[in-house]
Amino acid sequence: MRFKTTSGASGDLFNPEFLARIERLALRSRRNLRGGLSGEHASRRRLPAPTFSDHRAYSPGDDLRHVDWFAYARHEDLHLKLGETEQDINVTIALDCSASLDWGHGELHKGRYALRLAAMLGYLGLTSNDQTTIWPFTSKLIKPFGPMVSRARGPDMLRYLSNLNWAEQTSFTPVIQAVRRSAGGMLLIISDLWTSDLEPLLRAAAPPVWQVVVLHLLHPEEIKPTLTGPVEFEDSETGQVLALELDQQTHKAYREKLVRWVRMHEQVCQRYGATYAGIRTDRPLEQSILPFLRRRGIIGL
Repeated sequence: MRFKTTSGASGDLFNPEFLARIERLALRSRRNLRGGLSGEHASRRRLPAPTFSDHRAYSPGDDLRHVDWFAYARHEDLHLKLGETEQDINVTIALDCSASLDWGHGELHKGRYALRLAAMLGYLGLTSNDQTTIWPFTSKLIKPFGPMVSRARGPDMLRYLSNLNWAEQTSFTPVIQAVRRSAGGMLLIISDLWTSDLEPLLRAAAPPVWQVVVLHLLHPEEIKPTLTGPVEFEDSETGQVLALELDQQTHKAYREKLVRWVRMHEQVCQRYGATYAGIRTDRPLEQSILPFLRRRGIIGL
């Protein structure tokens, strides 16, 4: 079954060309995540299995289907074949829907980019038959999508994402609360990180129960502003207004502070065993985030 786009806004946002690219991908997880036994990911759980990797002695009550009869014919001892069982995992996408994402134009719009990234990652989870959930959040948790399994739920996911709006302030507090109620798995955080509580979230979603990837979205104007002269900035989340004279010295001070701010997030992620990726919205997914995730074993072809 091919993954089909829906009509209307989602048809423009999630067009057939975009869907064709992500259909080739398969989600992989690290081998130490918890999970059941129905998915497509290799597990370290050494149980009797048809895929052979080792032996152990037979014990009364063991399933005779896993006996290595060829070894018995040679040695007249009963041993079970052990293998790496397959497991499913919980794939959770925490999607920032605060007002600061409603910024930029066209393909560079942060919210549009975030939705396409969430659709890509959600699709990868569904096609791998993983329990896939999307947690949109602002200062509260919006009604989630899922958990769902199977690519057949893909159109439902696209319709769901297409109906999300950008409003209110960013806070990871509702995500922290949801993490504490969950069993663990892979947590993919999509946010511009205009909030100060990332560290408590990473502390709550610690390994080995969770594998966390922080996907930090930035518009190119946030990285290297082009405005000059007297300007007034209005915080899209708080409404606070700041008047500035933008000259060469101001731009230099801003870039230095931005570098320190990004480095701080990288260090926090490293401290808690999370993966950090800074993502510019002017770079296509294939040229930035997909190679990054492949190199780190999050996804593969």
